[in-house]
Amino acid sequence: MGVQIMKYRTAIRKFVKEVRDGKLEKCDRKSLQSALNEGGKEAVEKLLKVAFLEYSMNFMSDGDKQRFNSLKQLSDLRFPAEWHPAARTIQRKIILHVGPTNSGKTYNALKCLENANSGVYCGPLRLLAHEVFDRFNNKGVPCNLVTGEERRVLEGINVPLTSSTIEMVNLQKQVDVAVIDEIQMLSDQQRGWAWTQALLGLQAKEIHICGEPSAVPLVKSICQSINEDIEVREYKRLSTLEICPKSLDGDLKKIKKGDCVVTFSRKSIFSLKHEIEAATGLRCAVAYGSLPPETRSQQAKLFNDPNSGFDVLVASDAIGMGLNLNIKRIVFESVKKYDGIGIRHIPIPQIKQIAGRAGRFGTENTIGEDTDLRYVHQAMEAPHKDLEMAGLQPTMEMVELFAHQLPDVKEFAILLEKFEDLARVDGQYFLCNFHTQKLIANTIELIPMTIPERFIFVTGPINTSDQRRPCNISKIVTLPENVPHNDEMLGDLESVHRTLMLYLWLSYKFSDTFVDVDLAREMKLRCETIIHDALQKLKTSRRRPRITTSVPIRIKKLGLN
Repeated sequence: MGVQIMKYRTAIRKFVKEVRDGKLEKCDRKSLQSALNEGGKEAVEKLLKVAFLEYSMNFMSDGDKQRFNSLKQLSDLRFPAEWHPAARTIQRKIILHVGPTNSGKTYNALKCLENANSGVYCGPLRLLAHEVFDRFNNKGVPCNLVTGEERRVLEGINVPLTSSTIEMVNLQKQVDVAVIDEIQMLSDQQRGWAWTQALLGLQAKEIHICGEPSAVPLVKSICQSINEDIEVREYKRLSTLEICPKSLDGDLKKIKKGDCVVTFSRKSIFSLKHEIEAATGLRCAVAYGSLPPETRSQQAKLFNDPNSGFDVLVASDAIGMGLNLNIKRIVFESVKKYDGIGIRHIPIPQIKQIAGRAGRFGTENTIGEDTDLRYVHQAMEAPHKDLEMAGLQPTMEMVELFAHQLPDVKEFAILLEKFEDLARVDGQYFLCNFHTQKLIANTIELIPMTIPERFIFVTGPINTSDQRRPCNISKIVTLPENVPHNDEMLGDLESVHRTLMLYLWLSYKFSDTFVDVDLAREMKLRCETIIHDALQKLKTSRRRPRITTSVPIRIKKLGLN
């Protein structure tokens, strides 16, 4: 970005020497160690890269410096409130409903929305958007549905309300009341930008925000920065939550009706289902993140219905949000989970959220060691830790203007990387991870598209572990003739379902290209039916040995531990 190759090599040598000698304040040992402690190797690499870009300006010509400063200005994300000028012209009343699970905070916010002349619900999951949509319409309150894959617009009547997934909310429309659910998600590394965008950009006279107490200081700070007052309403749990002093000692015969057994992989879920049914004679419903939302909802209904014959739920952390469940007791099979790098303890806020789904008898830990039980107790007793930063994502217009300044950069993934390197944020914001977007950008690189079209693709709901081929829907998706008979085949079918949902999402963005909408919807419904049937008949293997160790990553070149 403006340094000739020979000068670049010189700059690298001098930069490395000054870092080793501790002469650069931003890269001294204390700063590097702090980055390592907070974010690991990636955080250290990011710190060094940003510092080197600033250092390299000493080796640029005046013209290149001017160009470099222009790029820095275009990637300046320090003032996100200015991205939403229309919202700044409205005197908004903001009410923050905070409390634990099962405290009535969301119920009260939705009552305000229900009585509004116009309004919108912004939820974290398609399942929740569907739930609010059904709730209002069943009560005779007309409500539309807008998610990334689906639009349900009531015709012939005045429809005052819309239930939406938060990424799909219309920020251009003025409404009387808006509800933002699960506000603590604004600190999520991948999706936090959507909550920040809604908080700053909704054109609503009254905004009701629901979430955990940990979000209060950060939301207050953001509101203060845009000169908006906020009222905090605190809620207490409506039912008592108790922690059992003993584990179940690995005895599955102690599983009872109304229990929800929590584990953290599909294979473990189906293995436990098999073993619990064999040990107790009780039938198990299942719920986990990869299941289609409609199937998860069906499984929840089976578990909630006392006459269905399904008395136990085996689930992942997906039960933390988006399902109404009549759970009497939460039983943790494990409190550790693979996070993409290693096996780690479930974060304390997540333990509290899952445990809070227990309606009457509280939580227990089973099949684990005493150290796991102690971790559950410590997590439940620990005070909440306040969130410190909210996520941001640049707008399409920012990325497009940035690209015009770098005409020689042809690959979109490299363009995103350069934007990420130069992006500046203030202390209460962070740039949401570009890793997934860069993977997607590489996948579509050979397809001729404009910068805005590429931006839409890379920000779509794509699972990068799924295999994708550029093809029309009838060629890329084939539904099986028979119901899957093992969890691997079920996983393949869940991948097909995600592909169908992605196709429907893209059909709203590129209607001239993704034209098989009716066929995709028909295949999606058939796919959900097959998955539902598979859950009733699936044969599963015995549980695999649990992995309990991970290899630490160390950075030795700079002498850091």
